[in-house]
Parts: sequence; C-alpha cells; structure tokens
Amino acid sequence: MIKLLAGILLVAAISTAADFAWFELGAGSHRMMAGLIHGAVLLTAVGAVLGASAGRWLKGLPIGAVAGIGGALTYYAINGRGRRTIAMIVAWAACWLILAALEGRLLRHRSAGEIFARGLTAAVLGGAAFYLMLGTLWGNEADAHRNYLMQFAAWTVAWAPGILAIAAGRGRS
Repeated sequence: MIKLLAGILLVAAISTAADFAWFELGAGSHRMMAGLIHGAVLLTAVGAVLGASAGRWLKGLPIGAVAGIGGALTYYAINGRGRRTIAMIVAWAACWLILAALEGRLLRHRSAGEIFARGLTAAVLGGAAFYLMLGTLWGNEADAHRNYLMQFAAWTVAWAPGILAIAAGRGRS
C-alpha cells in the first residue's frame, strides 16, 4: 500500500509538472498531437505505478501509454462536437477502463469479472474525483497566478481513487 500511495504522489507531481509546461511554457497549445503526447506521458507514469504494485513496473509502462493515447483520442473524438467537459470526463473514464483491462490481463491475470468490476469502480470513482477537481485543475486557463501546490493536491485527489480501485488488494501477479 505504501508503494501505491507513493506512486499516486509521483503521478500527481508529474501531472503538476505537465500542467506547468502546458500553462506557463505554452507546450500544449491545444493541438491534438500535444494532447496525445501529454496523455501518453501522464498515463505511462500511472502504468509504472500499476506495474510496480504487481512487481513489474517496466511492464506497466506500455499499458499506461496505450491508456493515455486511448483516452486522448476519446477526448478529441468527443470534443470535436464542442463538449469539452463531457469529453474530459468520458476520456478519463476510458483511461481507467483501458488501464483495468490491460493491468488485469497482462500484469495480474485477473478474471474478466474482476477486471470489469475494478475498471468500472475506477471509472466511476476516478471520474467523480476528477470532476470535483476540474475547476481547480483547469478552471481558469487565463489565470496567470496558478497555485501549483494546489494543483498537486488536486491531482492527488483526482488520481487516487482510480489507481487504488485497480491495484489495491490482492491479485495474482
């Protein structure tokens, strides 16, 4: 459990650094390629955490990257219709479902029922946490004085339920 909590803090720190690059350095510019890279990098960190919890952190890296790219593609498919908030929440849920499926099959050899239950729990709880943190994370992009300590805390809250839902507890490795 300590590894998972440390992993959540690491993912929150990477997410906060990515926000800094996106907002302060203009790295994102809301282009699709930037979003795909952003998603892949962030979720690769999540994959590493899930892999580490199964004793195979290296094997978790591509799992996270696939989930990040899948989530970003989901976002851009929905957002193209002018539904930004809905797109973010659905993409977030898609990431958790992909992570649960790949973690369950490739790292833990879980049953289909357990994969579905963990993925659904991660999507619902992770989606709710992300939605509650959305205003803090990305509420006012014009704000020149972002509080990155607050960003870190919000990312910690946003990532924790999904990571814990997928990786906590016993499972075959």
